[in-house]
Amino acid sequence: MPTSVDTSGWKLPINLGLNDGTYCAQGAIDVLQNHNSRVALRNYSDGDNSELRRLIAEECGVTPQMVYLRNGSGPILKQVIPHLVRDSIKSSATRMFKHLTSKSGYPIITPSLTYFKVPLGAMKKGLQVRLVPLKAENDFALDLGDLEAAIKQGDGLVYLATPNNPTGQVLVSRDEIEVLIKKYPKSTFWLDEAYVQYVDPAKHRYLADLVGQYPNVVCTRTFSFAYGMAAARIGYILAKQELIQTLESEVTNYRIPLLTERMGVATLQDTQHLPDLRERSKAARDLLTQRMAKWSGRLKVYPSEVNFLLVQTLDGPKAKAIGAGLLERGVKIKTFVPLQDYTYDDLFRVTIGVDDENVFFADMLDEVMELI
Repeated sequence: MPTSVDTSGWKLPINLGLNDGTYCAQGAIDVLQNHNSRVALRNYSDGDNSELRRLIAEECGVTPQMVYLRNGSGPILKQVIPHLVRDSIKSSATRMFKHLTSKSGYPIITPSLTYFKVPLGAMKKGLQVRLVPLKAENDFALDLGDLEAAIKQGDGLVYLATPNNPTGQVLVSRDEIEVLIKKYPKSTFWLDEAYVQYVDPAKHRYLADLVGQYPNVVCTRTFSFAYGMAAARIGYILAKQELIQTLESEVTNYRIPLLTERMGVATLQDTQHLPDLRERSKAARDLLTQRMAKWSGRLKVYPSEVNFLLVQTLDGPKAKAIGAGLLERGVKIKTFVPLQDYTYDDLFRVTIGVDDENVFFADMLDEVMELI
């Protein structure tokens, strides 16, 4: 059996490969505690979750009609990417020809090290994926010249996770991406801000409200990570109203249950949560970075703004060996599959957990590093 730690009365397997949030907002916990009677869960939510959509719109600087909710971001990706690609291809005879002859009518343009489900899913559907290199020698920062060069090859769906998964860094500033959005209006810019709430808005201006200013921008966010509600499954996309209406027509109402909706509303109203989370997350990142500094000649830990750290093995492609050794000790980390010509056998990602989990991971990593 995997080793476990006792956290808040629950036995939790230490799984630091998933990028789940760590601490749930107290507002959401209060909602759970208030639903403790035998009649508390008997009612449906509002069919279109209007209150939650209103608060999301208010936070993101858009209208409620530009907010689409689903049970997690995964279903949104599956539903929306084909829409955007198909509609863009149909709008041009040239794109239609390219799609019919080489599946390159409207390619996915994305960094070479990113949320892998997007490029892998596109390739499985036979779509062209144009990768923009992120280089270890540049700390996996995005070169805007490389990104623009990829867009110049032909318009497409530009998918940017910022902060990026798995590097944990903000990829582009607001000013930088706005230049490209204006310059390439026939490309669609998908800005994935799944982790943006970990970043102090005083340090980085968020991008969500650009959806209301430019028709070629969509933005996704989630309650899973910074709000610590992965088990509740609330994801959303912000987009122009016409697209939202199309998406809504394809699914039923009542996608977000009443209890989940009330937790989401309470979370957005909990003004203390995010400042506290940022402090806790920084402390956890610092702890793990300091513990892994023991292996500075063999491991390099990249700076991160979010709830995980990207680590490189310096003495060969040993990430999977480290992962296997940790798994034997009850800890799961994230390793990576190849993507086109890029391989990542020397990289792994570890998600910060609660304090006991972080210490346990560091202890087990020490054991594994002694052996390999």
